Amino acid sequence: MAIDYVIELQGITKKYKNKKYKMPIIALDDVNLSIRRGEIFGLLGSNGAGKTTLIKIMSGLLEADGGTGSVLGYDIYKDHKKIRSMVSLVAPTADVGTDNNLTVRQNLEFWAVVYNLEKDQRAIRINEMLDFLDLRQYENHWPMSISAGNRQKLAIARSLLVKNPVIFLDEPTVKLDTKGAEAVRSLVGRINQEFGITVILTTHYIFEAEELCERVAIMNKGKIISCDTVEKLRKNLQKYEELSIACKPMTEEIIDEIKGLSYVIDCEYRSEKIFIHMQNPHEKLIEILKILRSHHIEISEISTNESSLEDIYNYTIEAGGAE
Repeated sequence: MAIDYVIELQGITKKYKNKKYKMPIIALDDVNLSIRRGEIFGLLGSNGAGKTTLIKIMSGLLEADGGTGSVLGYDIYKDHKKIRSMVSLVAPTADVGTDNNLTVRQNLEFWAVVYNLEKDQRAIRINEMLDFLDLRQYENHWPMSISAGNRQKLAIARSLLVKNPVIFLDEPTVKLDTKGAEAVRSLVGRINQEFGITVILTTHYIFEAEELCERVAIMNKGKIISCDTVEKLRKNLQKYEELSIACKPMTEEIIDEIKGLSYVIDCEYRSEKIFIHMQNPHEKLIEILKILRSHHIEISEISTNESSLEDIYNYTIEAGGAE
């Protein structure tokens, strides 16, 4: 079955004029990207990596200088107005597009008219969004009287009124406190699961991309230097992981039994810990534990050196995306 892509970009470039220097600033440099329908996709990179420029091009707000691409089947050059009507974009700050002279509900009523929702559907959709985003208790509040996290929820509610098939979240938690950020992150998964919306998330918080995204593109200096699932990015960084289990007592027979497992590369016992070099330790951990428990081994600690997305990101940036 062919993969259904909602976004396909080839060789995208973008330059900005630099008043201070003669050489232009290269914001995007030969970017190739394909995003699947229904996934949560992460654009990970530091400030200035090109993430925001890229989503502005994908959302029809900015024209590329070169390359080709389509969003929902529409050409990014010829059909940018159509693309803008078919996707939603939540800016880094929730206050963009929010009128502080209107209540939370009135803001949504205003945008329902802007989005040309059918009159008999407006109240239904607004009530649905207020309940879905847990904003019902604030519907008659002024936006500036509620928390930054709830204002970000309001911005997301506004973008979901028309239930466009693609939503771009540009650094959605960057200015939020811990509680507000956690609430917004939990919403991202619900938006994807309950509405089937494709979510493209930009972030410079590595843990956020690891928690939310099925696939991640690592950006640096206008280039995508690596793009895959977190699991495959880990495998590219190291071929096997080390599982460490603090346990006692231990015998050579048990060590040999674990060594005999097809997925175990090596196994040794020292300092009252068993060290197992293997692939996919989390998948096989239960089987290892069953063996140890069958021999009445006392287990006090389990750890692994499995690479985090932060390890992958740092390695990829340092290596310049080289294999």
